[in-house]
Amino acid sequence: MDNPQYSVYKKRKRDLSQVGKMETKVFPVERATIHTLETLIKKYYGTVDFIIIDFPGNLNEEMVRGLLFVEHIFIPFFLDELEIDSTAVFYKTLCKNFLGNDARVLRSVNLFFNRYELVKVNKFNAVRRTLAGAGMSMMQHVVMERTIYREKYRNTIMPIPPSKENDERGLKQFMEEVLEISKT
Repeated sequence: MDNPQYSVYKKRKRDLSQVGKMETKVFPVERATIHTLETLIKKYYGTVDFIIIDFPGNLNEEMVRGLLFVEHIFIPFFLDELEIDSTAVFYKTLCKNFLGNDARVLRSVNLFFNRYELVKVNKFNAVRRTLAGAGMSMMQHVVMERTIYREKYRNTIMPIPPSKENDERGLKQFMEEVLEISKT
């Protein structure tokens, strides 16, 4: 739904053109706008395990209207000062206006570190403590900064091999936490 960019949708089209006809069924990627989102959600609700919406990175009318249909929000961010500040404001805005509002379906807002680097573990821990002190909880697991994601496994069709994701900070651990949160 990242109108007008549609980066995930365009990526899927490129991936399909490179792979050709697939013998196995792949998850659908739809191009959505604020006007088609409700129809698409109704089309897939109950027929797939998850409906993932890639919102734009700013709080605009399209996103606010799209939030009416979202149960869980996962917000990635990195150790950039401006990114931390804008993420904190965004988190607080979501919690104040959507979370706990009986007229909304939103059940959780979840912050997580994206591009996590072990060499900066002290900085990441300091930010985690600061956010916790401000009442902003974070997911325990992170998405590591790994070149292999961008170079070899940034694909909308083929999964990352389990052998690449079974360590203690692997994407598998992160996704298991996402699944656990989604059950609530």
